Amino acid sequence: MDTLKKFLTHYKAGDSIYKKGDIQTDFYILNNGKVQLKDEGSGQILVTLTKGDFFGEESLNNEQNAIYSVEVIEDADMIKIPYISLTEMLKQTPDIALKILKKLSEKHIKIQTVLMDMLGAPPAVKEKPAAKEAKKEDQTSEKISSDVKAYLIIQRSNRLVQLTKTQTFLGRRDYTTGFVPDIDLTDEDEEKYISRKHSKIQFKDGKFYLSEEPGAINGTFLNGNKLQTGVKHELHAEDEITLCHLNVVFKV
Repeated sequence: MDTLKKFLTHYKAGDSIYKKGDIQTDFYILNNGKVQLKDEGSGQILVTLTKGDFFGEESLNNEQNAIYSVEVIEDADMIKIPYISLTEMLKQTPDIALKILKKLSEKHIKIQTVLMDMLGAPPAVKEKPAAKEAKKEDQTSEKISSDVKAYLIIQRSNRLVQLTKTQTFLGRRDYTTGFVPDIDLTDEDEEKYISRKHSKIQFKDGKFYLSEEPGAINGTFLNGNKLQTGVKHELHAEDEITLCHLNVVFKV
């Protein structure tokens, strides 16, 4: 960080970092604040970036034009690294290069998802077997009687989700297979620690049970106690469920 301090630049909300088509010569690392990447033609917001995110990768190619516009939406401090300094840094510290590649990959997946939604999915797209199986599983789950009222409150986003099925999967969306869990925690799990199909809540004989799914990593906890994979634990009002680092409260 001492080396990077000389590149620290402050921006105010509303500032335009660069526009689509501008020659890009600098690489940016967000130290704090927020920026949005926008498609200039449609005005569509492609992705919102926060602390630790990168942009300006076009600068890695000499005389490359920016492919989108970048606008500051919350006062931000950024490390603005000229192309020459960045290439020297990457040669000396390969670990930084790997982290940059990982972050850029995550950002591009988000942008591609937005662009696909804008264009609309082609009607002839065939689902992979895993996606079909996952969706069939969700569709065959029976509905809980409307008399039963149970909810989950996802504390990071304060999102409230009602439990309406006899089995409910919690996890992250799988962009490769198309699998979407009943409770999709993709937005709340920015660090991507939660597994695709991480845990399951079942309703049986008038009671709710929590279990961790096979293959889940980073752990599932109930009131601070780590669960063994596949073992069901009865849920009670105000129980705290923790998926890796994400806290969820069970309400009835």
